[in-house]
Amino acid sequence: MADITSSTKISESTNEVVYAFQYQYVDTGNESAVSKIDVSALAANADGNACTGIRIVECWWVISAMTVEILAAADTDVIIMHLTEGQSGYQDFSKFGGLPNSKSFGTNGTGDIKFTTTGAGATGDAYQIVIRGIKQY
Repeated sequence: MADITSSTKISESTNEVVYAFQYQYVDTGNESAVSKIDVSALAANADGNACTGIRIVECWWVISAMTVEILAAADTDVIIMHLTEGQSGYQDFSKFGGLPNSKSFGTNGTGDIKFTTTGAGATGDAYQIVIRGIKQY
């Protein structure tokens, strides 16, 4: 039986998107650069321009017995948040417009968001993460 994972788009408008992500270890192991937000699948703006990335402006999380790296997808993925085991938290990056997306790094960034986990290996290892992002065009 595989680990239990879900990615749910809670809301999307022209300006922002909110996603919830859940993971629970069953018997498979860690995620490795798993795509979580594919910006090409997000709605275009009123002018028909495709979304090219998101800037994370808020993040809520609960992590149990593992770590999660939130990555900006690029030729070499860039860690934009590192969430350690046994913690819950909230960060608001809106005051300065959010964390930069991978298009900002100049390494053939796609604008997508990926997750990598470490330490998953026992029943109860899990995460719940909610991301609110501002869409870039």
